[in-house]
Amino acid sequence: MKRFLASSLCILLAACGGMHGMRDNLPKMSSRTNKDIPTYLECVHAKWAEMGEVSLSDKKKEEGTLTGSNKEGAREMLSVTPDGTGAQVMMYETQNPKKDYNPAYRDAAVSCL
Repeated sequence: MKRFLASSLCILLAACGGMHGMRDNLPKMSSRTNKDIPTYLECVHAKWAEMGEVSLSDKKKEEGTLTGSNKEGAREMLSVTPDGTGAQVMMYETQNPKKDYNPAYRDAAVSCL
């Protein structure tokens, strides 16, 4: 029973920690938008939802984080923080190195700027 609990906990932590450490890498995109944070995040959320699983957290006026992933191995994280009259957008990602790079997530984030 202890082994079962220990292995279940490891699986749960691995699943929940899928985005852990992404900010340790250089961002794939760093840009600024004149939109407010909720408006920008709603735009990107709608476009990313068409490509895979999406999770929106911290959708506050002060900041927001959007994460996405798909079956091809892409993991995306968008961090949006206030910057003057708009917001600073940082996008981090990892993709399956065995496949060609797919810019769809980045293109969607850029189109909402």
